[in-house]
Amino acid sequence: IDDDRYPLSPGEAPEMRRVRFRTLGCWPLTAAIDSEADTIEAVIAETFAARSSERQGRLIDIDQPGSMERKKQEGYF
Repeated sequence: IDDDRYPLSPGEAPEMRRVRFRTLGCWPLTAAIDSEADTIEAVIAETFAARSSERQGRLIDIDQPGSMERKKQEGYF
């Protein structure tokens, strides 16, 4: 992890994994999704096969469902 916004706790160590994000530039607003997809077609296939919404990974919604939508209405973005 090469980003100061993600401090490691004592005893934690980075782990190499293949991941992707919902959209470009989503870090740190969206949790990473484990993925082996290496083409656009593979990402689309993963999305269609998914059993849960990728929006569940939005870290901004952790405090309560729909907080991103509320923040948009309040002019946060």
